[in-house]
Amino acid sequence: MKNSDPFNLLRNCLGHHRQQFRSVVDICVRIRCRKGLTTLLLGMSLVVGVGACATPPDADGLDRRTKTATPIRPNSNWPATTVAEREFPTAEVIFEHRSKPWKLWLVSSPVNGTAHALEFFSGERVADVQADLTEPGNLTEPGKWLVYSFTDRGGNRYASTPGVSYGVGTDQSAVYGGWWDREGRGHEVVLGDLLFKQETVMAGGVPTNTPVDVRHLFGGQSICEEAAYVARTRASLRQDTEPGFKPVTKIIADYDGQRNCWVTLPTQAVDLEDNTTLIVTGSKAIRLNSKDLSPAGTVRSIRIIDIKEQQ
Repeated sequence: MKNSDPFNLLRNCLGHHRQQFRSVVDICVRIRCRKGLTTLLLGMSLVVGVGACATPPDADGLDRRTKTATPIRPNSNWPATTVAEREFPTAEVIFEHRSKPWKLWLVSSPVNGTAHALEFFSGERVADVQADLTEPGNLTEPGKWLVYSFTDRGGNRYASTPGVSYGVGTDQSAVYGGWWDREGRGHEVVLGDLLFKQETVMAGGVPTNTPVDVRHLFGGQSICEEAAYVARTRASLRQDTEPGFKPVTKIIADYDGQRNCWVTLPTQAVDLEDNTTLIVTGSKAIRLNSKDLSPAGTVRSIRIIDIKEQQ
């Protein structure tokens, strides 16, 4: 998709502002406006996202999508549960915060126009999720997005918001969550980094990045990628860091039995606005404490490896 497409601009620039305008866009989606939706998203991207779009990556090359302090929300309405892992082929996430408790729906890729959905906390499943294009045409064309819509067993209607993607980019590091105290001090959760070691080629004297061999961390088994993706916490350069902060770097991996290797590539990530972050890797969706990237409950098959502890 071209960078000039308003949906792509919106996805790349808004970061934590995603939730602030979802209700507005939802209204447009529900009344099936077409050209109006593009105009709306362009306007929202200019008003809300212009600072993020105009600001280049920091000196360290990190794209910081979290621009303002995000103190812990005392009125977050997630169910009181210790569920921290679900196995589901997640292609899209629907964050529904109009209901009490809030809902976090995982949605699969559609087959013949129909997908499946799983509510992360309750485990409720929906088998007939409709997937429609925002505009007639091909999904690969600019401005075309799949909108997932369905009704749960309680009769509540849900729909994804076109242009609001929780997908994790792999072109460069970015902030996808964070931990904040009530004074607005904290740190960020960064995804998209690869585990490299820098080596210097003696002949040319040019430093090169070489993937770190992590097979010893997985009992001799291989990872599915050329280099391992990592999640890490990092002090923010734009706001105060909490006292005593110590950064952590971890591999979050799910075993792929068909390929006989460990998947470390994150595909979806959601800041749950309660100092936890949901990350999808392989066929698993994991809820992590944003404080130290530890599981926010019991996990069974996911592997979380602290890189610094292994050094």
